Amino acid sequence: MQLDIKTVVKKIAFDILILQKERVSVKLKLEKIKNGDEEVIIRYKKMNPTIEEIVNLTSRQKEKLLAKGEKGNTFLWLDDILYCERVDGLVFAYTKNKVYQIFHSLRDLEASYYRLGYVRCSKSMIVNIYKIHYFNSEPYGRIRATMENKEEIIISRKYANRIRTILQERGQDEE
Repeated sequence: MQLDIKTVVKKIAFDILILQKERVSVKLKLEKIKNGDEEVIIRYKKMNPTIEEIVNLTSRQKEKLLAKGEKGNTFLWLDDILYCERVDGLVFAYTKNKVYQIFHSLRDLEASYYRLGYVRCSKSMIVNIYKIHYFNSEPYGRIRATMENKEEIIISRKYANRIRTILQERGQDEE
């Protein structure tokens, strides 16, 4: 199953934000079509690791994680996970409607899937920033983030500035 164009554009936009921090000039042009095939065209002067990552992103299959659910082991699409949390030494992945135990540490998830929007938001939690619907500043520098399923999570002040910067650069305003 290939990534849908909306997911690809979100992830490319995230990589463009990283490039902008490195002072690399990049333009993103979106064009809605009614007919024909969706496509991604990448124009570049010199191949670099970020461009290679974007190329890999558009051409690879969706990634999955092995998880334990109510009825046994299953695979979760990374795009379906809202956030992951460590509770009593176990790591759980939260989707819109269900909770699954996964067999990875938060450190491994953050290192492996940062490029897909998995960002540390507290000592015991990683959030998929693409699943944040909106966010509000809280007292003491924290952030209250409302996920796509209307569930709210708290982003600790240690990680709040980093996530606030990423979200604001994505064009989301604090309410």
